Amino acid sequence: AVRMVEEGQSVLLDSGTTTMAIARALRNSRNLTVITNAVNIAAELASSEIEVILTGGTVRKNSFSLVGPLAEETLRQLSADILFLGVDGFDTRLGISTPNLQEAKVNRVMVGISRKVVAVCDSSKFGRRSLSSIVPPNAVHHVITDKKISKLDQQNLKDFGVQITVADLNQDNKPELILTTY
Repeated sequence: AVRMVEEGQSVLLDSGTTTMAIARALRNSRNLTVITNAVNIAAELASSEIEVILTGGTVRKNSFSLVGPLAEETLRQLSADILFLGVDGFDTRLGISTPNLQEAKVNRVMVGISRKVVAVCDSSKFGRRSLSSIVPPNAVHHVITDKKISKLDQQNLKDFGVQITVADLNQDNKPELILTTY
């Protein structure tokens, strides 16, 4: 994911463990703006050279994310070059979903203000559906996942024009070999 980020860009990170890992990997970047609704990501980047914009909103228990009308309105005033969106569920025929209605609304606004939408998720998220739909598959430009994604899910994404990057992780969970398909 970090390889997709260019100097001078505005990067939008939603809340989650995967996006937190991206934030840590971006920590030494310069000339970058990170927009987030995740309190822990903002705290992680606060002492770096990165300009951090934290949305307002109501804090969700256990997720460190800010949701609600204030978060949505703040995001609508901004524009992002790239969004990294962690997902709870990704049905490749129906789209991305989350169990929290307020989180889904904030995520939809994030997608709407972003030039490029990248879903970052391990293969266990595919075939799962949660309560609230965020966006259909064709709203996503790129998916980064691991090699356990099924051929059917890959084909469904391809049919929607979604680019897929499959990372083969070593024992330390670091990418060793990356294969990209279209």
